Amino acid sequence: MKHLLLLIFSVSALSLLGQRNTFSPFSIYGLGEPSKSSTTAMSSMGHTHAALLDPTMINPINPSSYTDITRPTFNFDVKNELLTLSSGTTTQASNSFSIKNFSFAFPVINDTRKFKRRMGLSFGLAPLTSMGYDLFETEEIPDLGAVEYRFFGDGGINSLHAGIGFDLLTDKKRTNYLSLGANVNYVFGQISKNRVTQLDPASAATNLYRLDNLEISDVDFNSGLRFTHVDTIKRVTYGPDSAKKVTKSIVLFSFGAYVKPASKLNAFTQSVQYTFSDSFTRPSVIDTLTESSGNVATNSPMTFGLGLSMNLSRTWTVSVDYAQTAWSNLVINGTNAGLFDSRRFGIGAQFIPDPFARGKGSYVKNIRYRTGFIFEQTMLNISGSQPLRYGATFGFGFPLSKASSSTSMLNIGAEVARRDTPGISLTETYFNVHAGFTITPHRYDQWFAKRKYD
Repeated sequence: MKHLLLLIFSVSALSLLGQRNTFSPFSIYGLGEPSKSSTTAMSSMGHTHAALLDPTMINPINPSSYTDITRPTFNFDVKNELLTLSSGTTTQASNSFSIKNFSFAFPVINDTRKFKRRMGLSFGLAPLTSMGYDLFETEEIPDLGAVEYRFFGDGGINSLHAGIGFDLLTDKKRTNYLSLGANVNYVFGQISKNRVTQLDPASAATNLYRLDNLEISDVDFNSGLRFTHVDTIKRVTYGPDSAKKVTKSIVLFSFGAYVKPASKLNAFTQSVQYTFSDSFTRPSVIDTLTESSGNVATNSPMTFGLGLSMNLSRTWTVSVDYAQTAWSNLVINGTNAGLFDSRRFGIGAQFIPDPFARGKGSYVKNIRYRTGFIFEQTMLNISGSQPLRYGATFGFGFPLSKASSSTSMLNIGAEVARRDTPGISLTETYFNVHAGFTITPHRYDQWFAKRKYD
C-alpha cells in the first residue's frame, strides 16, 4: 500500500506541474483562475468546508478539521471541466482533465476514553490557480494591412501542505470543544504569458513576440479554528398500546473560521522580446529587442472564511459558508494586478438514509446523497465590471464495502455553473464532473485485507 501511495503522489506532483486545468479566457488575469475546494465531497456540497464535521473529508482549507480523522485516510480526486463560451451567435466548447488533490491524514491522539482531546496530522498536494487561454484579434492598419494580435498562456500555482489539528479546550463529557489547526505550505509553480503581433507577409514590417515567465517558490501558512457543541434531543412517542418510547438523536453544531494571511512570495521572472519572420510557432529570430531576468517579490492576497454546520445523528449534514479573498492587493512583479476582492457564498447538504444499517439492503442505505448551491462575485475587473458566478452542485458517495462500519468510498459529483459579465455579451457555462476515492484501511474493508495464504 505504501508503494502505491508513493506512486500516486509522484504522478500527482508531475501531473500538477504539466496539466492544463482550464481554457477560460479570463484566466489571463492575475495568477490565473483560482481553484475551488479540493475534495469531490466538498465540491458536491456547494464548496462548503469552513465548519464541516466529517471524518472522511480531509480539509486543508480549515486544518482544525484534522481532529475529526479517526482512521488513516487517503483522498485522491480528479476533475473534468467542459467549458462553453457564448458570445452572441458564436459558441465554442473546450474540455480539460486535471488532478484536484492528493492528501493523507491520520490521528495522533484519538482515544477519547483516555484523552478528551484529539490530534491529527495531514499532508497533501493541490492546485491553487490555473492558467490556460488562447485569444486573438485582427485589425486593419493603413500601410500594414491585416495585423493579428495573439495572446496565449498556461501554467499554474500549486501548494504542498503539512499540517496539524488539535483540541485546545474541551469539557469532561466532550460536549463542547474548541479545535485549532495550522498548515505550512510550500507554494510553487510557473505561469507563462505570450503576446504575438503578426503582420501581413506582404508588408515590409517585422513580427513581434514577447514572453513573460513567472516562477514562484516559497513558503506560507494558513490556520483555522472550529467550535463544536454536542447536544442530545429526546423524542417521546406512544404506541397503540400507550407504551412510551423514548428515542435520542445526537446533534452536532459547529462554527468554523479560517484565514490565510497575505504574504510575500519569492519569484523569479524572465522577459524576452524579439522580432521574427515566418510563423511564431517556428520563428526565425531577427533581433532581440529586450531581455531581462531576476528575483522579484509577489504579494499574495489574504483569504478568510466563516461557516456554520449541523449534523443530525450522522444522517443529515447541512453547512453554510462565506469566504473572501483580497485580490485587490495582489502584486505581481512590483505591479498591482488591478483586480477586485472576490466574495463567495455557498450552502450544502448531505443525506445518508441509515448510517447504522446492517444486513440485507444496508449498502443502499449507506450511500451519501449531496447537493449545494454557490454564488460568487469573482475577482475579475472587466472594464470596471465584476463578473458573477453562480451554480448548483450535486453528488454521491458510494461505499467500497457493504460493512456499515467501513468509510472507504467512491465519490462522484457534478457542478453546473455560469459566469456572466455585466456590459459584455461573453458568457461562460461550466459543467464539471468530479470523481475521487476516500480510502480508510480498516478490518471492515475486506477488499483491503492482505491474504495470508495463496
